[in-house]
Amino acid sequence: MKNAIQFTKTLFLTLLIITYSCSKDDDPIVINLQNLEVTIDENPTVGQVIGTIESDNNASLIFSITSQTPNGALEINENTGELTVADTTLFDFETNPTITATIAADKAQNTATVTISLEDKHEVGEYKFGGVIFWVNTSGDQGLVCAVSDQSLGIRWYNGTNVSTGATALEIGTGQVNTTAIVNVQGVGSYAAQICNDLSLNNYDDWFLPSIGELQEIYNNKEIINTTCLQNSGTMLEETVYWSSAYWSSTESSNDSARILRFSDGYNSPQGFGKGINNLNVRAVRAWTDF
Repeated sequence: MKNAIQFTKTLFLTLLIITYSCSKDDDPIVINLQNLEVTIDENPTVGQVIGTIESDNNASLIFSITSQTPNGALEINENTGELTVADTTLFDFETNPTITATIAADKAQNTATVTISLEDKHEVGEYKFGGVIFWVNTSGDQGLVCAVSDQSLGIRWYNGTNVSTGATALEIGTGQVNTTAIVNVQGVGSYAAQICNDLSLNNYDDWFLPSIGELQEIYNNKEIINTTCLQNSGTMLEETVYWSSAYWSSTESSNDSARILRFSDGYNSPQGFGKGINNLNVRAVRAWTDF
């Protein structure tokens, strides 16, 4: 009899342990997704990796994007949770300074929130630093802007007399040096370099007549410059009528001529144009730094 009772107790305990173990095995695994917050430069490349959605469990998950703003900005690898850029045009600071998304996974009890903050980068065509950016250095911290309107639609280069000014620099970054040289030699008057040197616009007073290299860069980007000028109460660059579309540069080519650029067709002769001709245009520029 005692043996029977003992056997019954043992059987009961065994069944109790098995039942408890099975109930533990049947408990659901709780998986939580982690939010992702990153900061990147605007204008990334298509396919650039933004980050990966992580969880608090090593279980295999199937990821999906349930919503994103703006729509179509991101793609996700459903097996790894890696987020990449799908449409680089949407990663524009001026349009979408912050991009967000909600990520789900098949076995997770929550969703993850993705927040991507974009860093503003200076770009050609932007209205900043008193004008329209038309050139930026490779580091992105220095550049040039042009005014949104012409300072003259018909003015001469010289101050009444042909003299050598020494303003012969051609390259980007030399317009200010040229302008200073011209004004120092020619003095007070009404001529291309002087009206730029005297200009005070949008709280800046350090404008100058662009070198031929700087003027060429404006020509190269004239479409986007024109768009931005019109958006900011300015006027388009003159480019419809042959010689009426010519702009003075600050680059002197000889004692009696200076370099010009015709915006109707890009004509740019090293021999230059007579300094006394008074029907050419002027668009002032200035330099900016961001450091």
